[in-house]
Amino acid sequence: MAPLYKFIGNPLDVKFLLEGALKFTPIPELNDPSELLATTIREDVAKSLRRIRRHGYSDNDYVHLLRQGKLLQKLAPRFQAIAVPKTKEAATAVIRSQFYSDFSEKLERLLDETAQAMSSKVGLFCLTERNDSLPMWAYYAGNAKGLIVEFGDLADTFSGDDTGVLREPIAVRYERESFGVTFDPQSHESLFFAKFRDWSHEREVRVVMPLADCRQASNDERQLYLFDVPRRHVSRVILGWQMAPVMVDQVVERVRTINPSVHVVRASVARGQVRCDQVIYQ
Repeated sequence: MAPLYKFIGNPLDVKFLLEGALKFTPIPELNDPSELLATTIREDVAKSLRRIRRHGYSDNDYVHLLRQGKLLQKLAPRFQAIAVPKTKEAATAVIRSQFYSDFSEKLERLLDETAQAMSSKVGLFCLTERNDSLPMWAYYAGNAKGLIVEFGDLADTFSGDDTGVLREPIAVRYERESFGVTFDPQSHESLFFAKFRDWSHEREVRVVMPLADCRQASNDERQLYLFDVPRRHVSRVILGWQMAPVMVDQVVERVRTINPSVHVVRASVARGQVRCDQVIYQ
């Protein structure tokens, strides 16, 4: 797996990542305000229900229906009235039953409450495939006074599970034109891995983790959710080109003390291109 990168605004926060402590952020605390929009859109929900009832579940639909069932079991079991049927034909028979014959506000509300319940039970660890984005250095790394932590082989620790969503590095899809969970069995993934195209320059990769599986800590009266991974996953620290010399010394000292196998390099900018090859410590 290619390296993944975490931008950090406060250089001293590198301590936690060097120790292998990853902070998982609840969805309401994410930087994209559009991720807080309503999770169902009535027209899209009704359309998806009509499609499934008319054509039945395809093989691909059924795979995602099984994953959806596993996700509900782990995050919102009270919303799973019945187990996922054992065949796609049986699942189609259920969706064609009288209960689903007329789309109602009750169905819409139930779908919305289910989506909200699932999204409230997880945190995200957000990374990127890029270390060379000037806007990201400005926005997420304090105008290049901060740094990037480079991770390698995270898939060894986050190898996924039977939900197809949790505990796995998954690339965000920048294809979302509207927000909404529907009766399409794959649509629940949009809660975690879909963003508007305006964010596509970030090439974001996310790990979704149940908050219940994280250890809790506090920082400045804020609740933190941490998950510990082997320190070997941290391979490099890339310092911003505007980082003050005294801060450079402090970061290097933390690397030497906490995780001395990590290399420290400094980024630079030439003709609008970011390079990460000036060795500071190795």
